[in-house]
Amino acid sequence: MTPAEHHLSVRGVARDIAVVYRRHWRFLIPTAIVVLLPQSLVDGLLDGLNVEGINSARDVAVLAAIPLTVAVNLLGQAVYAGMAAAAVVEWRTDRPLPKIGTLARSLPLGRLIVLDIVLSIGAAIGFVLLVVPGLVFLAYFSLSPPLVKFEHRSVRGGLKRSAQIVRGNFWRVLWIVVGVTLLTETVVAAISAPFHGVALVAAVDLASQGLLEPIEGLAIVLVAFRLLDLRGETPPPSELLRALTHRGAPGVSASGP
Repeated sequence: MTPAEHHLSVRGVARDIAVVYRRHWRFLIPTAIVVLLPQSLVDGLLDGLNVEGINSARDVAVLAAIPLTVAVNLLGQAVYAGMAAAAVVEWRTDRPLPKIGTLARSLPLGRLIVLDIVLSIGAAIGFVLLVVPGLVFLAYFSLSPPLVKFEHRSVRGGLKRSAQIVRGNFWRVLWIVVGVTLLTETVVAAISAPFHGVALVAAVDLASQGLLEPIEGLAIVLVAFRLLDLRGETPPPSELLRALTHRGAPGVSASGP
């Protein structure tokens, strides 16, 4: 393998995202809308609730709703990560997608939610520290969700594995994964910004998230698979298909270290 072949292809990943999105948009968009509906409703509700101090029971209730908002957002992201990964596996193995209920039951939700919390806190701390540490953190660890799912890893194991496969392709991963994430989130926020009111904000946010969230999810999964391909450590099709329908206990996959 030549040195160039050890590097992640930005153009190749972009092409893969377009191919999978076009092939599975009827699955990806409706699934995103259903999964992200609670998040959009909560965002719309909080848009109309402004707190400038704790002066009433209403203000206390609004502040108390913040943990619920975080939990709802994390749950939606965790579930959708698995759904996007399923579309990629179908494309790579050319096998029919399992039923949505089967896919949902196979997700290691506990590990994925904890992982999302770790990634959110780590990125937030990094961005407070002059932005750059946050970008570095996301580049090294943002690939951990699909690795937790398809290599049956623990939260710690997924984070470690993500950093391991990113080494040597840091800048390309930063450009693709972090760039796509920041771009899609910025576009969604820009689309929703002019609107106000619970119903309207929720509807606009849901529509924009439904169209753009698949791109973000596919970028993470496809980059992870391409990096595993470069290392010769991609799980065989039989393991990938089994991971779609079985949750699996945390451990080390037979296909990788």
